[in-house]
Amino acid sequence: MPGVGTGWEGWEDAAVDPHQLGSYLRAIFALMNEYGYRSPMYGHFGQGCVHMRHNFDLQTEAGILKFRQFMEHATDIALAHGGSLSGEHGDGQARGALLPKMFGPELMQAFRTFKHVFDPTNSLNPNKLIDAHEPHEDLRLGADYNPWHPKTHFAYAENNGSFADANLRCVGVGACRKTDAGTMCPSFMATGEELHSTRGRAHLLWELMQGEVLPDQWRNKQVKESLDLCLACKACKSECPVSVDMATYKSEFLAHHYEGESRPLSHYAFGRIDVFARLASYAPHLVNTINHTPLISTVMKKLLHIHPNRTFPCFSKPFTPDRRLARDANRRRGDRRTPAIRRP
Repeated sequence: MPGVGTGWEGWEDAAVDPHQLGSYLRAIFALMNEYGYRSPMYGHFGQGCVHMRHNFDLQTEAGILKFRQFMEHATDIALAHGGSLSGEHGDGQARGALLPKMFGPELMQAFRTFKHVFDPTNSLNPNKLIDAHEPHEDLRLGADYNPWHPKTHFAYAENNGSFADANLRCVGVGACRKTDAGTMCPSFMATGEELHSTRGRAHLLWELMQGEVLPDQWRNKQVKESLDLCLACKACKSECPVSVDMATYKSEFLAHHYEGESRPLSHYAFGRIDVFARLASYAPHLVNTINHTPLISTVMKKLLHIHPNRTFPCFSKPFTPDRRLARDANRRRGDRRTPAIRRP
């Protein structure tokens, strides 16, 4: 929300008995007011599970310490109401270190023993639930977070005017990886590869803004490869829970990627299709003959990266009304404007 800051997981979906929900929410909101946090609520009140996204400050040492203290007190409130730290999506690293408060040392040792039996080398998700890292360890941001803030063509008014902030929108939900409903994301549906999902592209762009893993800034070839199959259909803008607008991000990247050098021929052909169509209308039969001549058509498709099974559209002359129809229309308009003169 503008002016509020980015909403983060952390205290994401604690759950209590539905009969305790009113008391729990009053207590948790009092704690939020004490810490100066805000969050929308959404989820499943009927089951006592409430999803939240708090405007934690995860970019300063003081803000990160404040976040850690809030998590501790929020845990106490949930447990005082007989609740669970996670009602739907699992504890993960964000709440793993808080589990001893809920289960106690004896059960935690039983969990540890159980894990050791099946995972003696501690290779599966180490330090996530057993001997877990602290919630404020290994943050995606952190006090040293200092992304690149390049000058952009788009305003990104909903993201503090920052392309780097826009790429913080994706929190890895993965709704773009669905294949059974909706439109997002068509390229992932076709390839099944994370590289061609909205989430994969958003993370690559985020890494690009960090400048640590991906080199060459706007000239980076890995990001370009990931964006190549994006159809810019904007389905992610409406279907993604956090409205990742990959079509806009792709336009931004490509505009900078090709600055100072020529684009592929296909970009000019399709980007100026209105101009070429208008020119073709002066000699449509000739253009159609050329476009559908087998040898010429094959060469043009290869040059423009068009699939060989596709066919070129047929052009025609611009529609011009028949002169007689135009004359009749003008006469009717004149009749309406000039009142009839009655003879005595």
